[in-house]
Amino acid sequence: QNATNPLQAMQGQTAGVNIASTSGQPGSDMRVTIRGIGTVGDSQPLYIIDGVQGDITTVNASDIESLDVLKDAASAAIYGSQAANGVVLVTTKQGKAGKAQISFDAYYGVQNVARTTDMLNRDQYITMMQEQALNSGSALYDASVFDGAADTDWVDQMFTDNAVTENYSLGITGGTDASVYALSLSYIDQEGIVGGADVSNYERYGFRVNTEHKLYENILKVGQHMNFNYIKNNGVAVGNQYSNS
Repeated sequence: QNATNPLQAMQGQTAGVNIASTSGQPGSDMRVTIRGIGTVGDSQPLYIIDGVQGDITTVNASDIESLDVLKDAASAAIYGSQAANGVVLVTTKQGKAGKAQISFDAYYGVQNVARTTDMLNRDQYITMMQEQALNSGSALYDASVFDGAADTDWVDQMFTDNAVTENYSLGITGGTDASVYALSLSYIDQEGIVGGADVSNYERYGFRVNTEHKLYENILKVGQHMNFNYIKNNGVAVGNQYSNS
């Protein structure tokens, strides 16, 4: 699926796993609970990426071969107390012996607010301010207070039309009976609907390489799973009723 975060593609796909975004900010974290919240502390599951604990948000969805969720205590027991909230196993794409195969995955889309709140115009706002002063027993505002007041729809000013979201991924796999490789380059960009790219934006450049070599007639096997990301992220304040969207 076309998702900035692989967890977004998991939403609604697995029984007993509840996934929700922590905010509408581009690149925001996802809150994952497996079979309910089991602790008053951090209730996030343990993420194992190619056998190593890691951060699933740094993995490009196009690089994932399979994704499994361990929900019961027996299957997660081998990971110790860290697996108390469940385990998510991520396996990235590996190379296969044979001719090199090149794959390119891309999508481009725009985001818009489906429905906005209707705001009062200048005269309606003045009327409401006078009514609330009257109802609270305060003195009415002097008309001069509103001189020069703008007639601006601030909700319309806050949202950006056609905020861009795009993702490009180039992968190369191949190898021989002795050595296999899988390389990928990716670029993700998502503009925020609130304020546009200058105010809210998530941009990530990624590089992944998986290799495996069999030595000494298959007695020894060596390889690497390396993932590099360069992330630029900025956004507006959230979580408070004042001074933010």
